[in-house]
Amino acid sequence: MSYTKKLSMLILFTSALLFSACGNSPRVKASAPYRPLDLRNQSDEFIRGANDGCETADGNYKKDHNAFNNDFEYNEGWWEGRRNCEGSDRSFLN
Repeated sequence: MSYTKKLSMLILFTSALLFSACGNSPRVKASAPYRPLDLRNQSDEFIRGANDGCETADGNYKKDHNAFNNDFEYNEGWWEGRRNCEGSDRSFLN
């Protein structure tokens, strides 16, 4: 193989390698806009659970295990709070 052909192959291979690095990458999902839960007409236990679930979603694990296992309202509120706050951008609240 001649020097020119080797150089052409090297340039072609290098170009292919460089362009393949610019391929599709997974898109990062933007944070969902935060919408506070509508806690009107909810029980005190639901509200307490929602606050604990939201705090857990923020990385500060908080759960009243006794209430979670025995109080339907607390349990529902905890899950609702966690789902609502998980991945949401609430930085504007601080």
